[in-house]
Amino acid sequence: GLVPSVHREPSTDAPKGQVISQSPDPGTKVQKHQTVEITVSTGPPTVPVPSVVGQNRDAAISALVNAGLSPKAFPVPSSKPVDTVTGQDPPAGKVVEKGSAVRINYSSGPAEVDVPNVVGLPYDQAAASLQQQGFGVKRTDVDSDQPKGTVIDESPSRAPAGSTITLSVSKGPKTSTVP
Repeated sequence: GLVPSVHREPSTDAPKGQVISQSPDPGTKVQKHQTVEITVSTGPPTVPVPSVVGQNRDAAISALVNAGLSPKAFPVPSSKPVDTVTGQDPPAGKVVEKGSAVRINYSSGPAEVDVPNVVGLPYDQAAASLQQQGFGVKRTDVDSDQPKGTVIDESPSRAPAGSTITLSVSKGPKTSTVP
């Protein structure tokens, strides 16, 4: 013979549908048809995931923490500027439980690749091979007993695509006049 007045609110302690509180308290004597206020759990609080793609890693982490989420950041090779967020999961706008983990990928810069070995080749052939694969080439002539124009060293052996590779090229063996 009582009249319920139901209010709903999120709760981290009570599962969805469970009564969290009531007024008047249980066991209180009341008249018939009096209103009893009950608060029912809607489950854990939820929040929409903010969009952080394109932001700086630190700003993205701050935005996710401020939204009540738990960011997990991972570096990934990318052509985007270093520390720029390149992806997130769950995506922006998805509603998740407060405190949920959100993965963000941020740029660690371009991926390094193996530079083809051109040691022992004539400079022109070595430079053309590297340039065809997108690398820049810098020449340094050095003393060596190898034939003139031969590449005797390259540096570095791993670099981001588009990097400049330094080729050490032999000046040729020193000759002297026989007396």
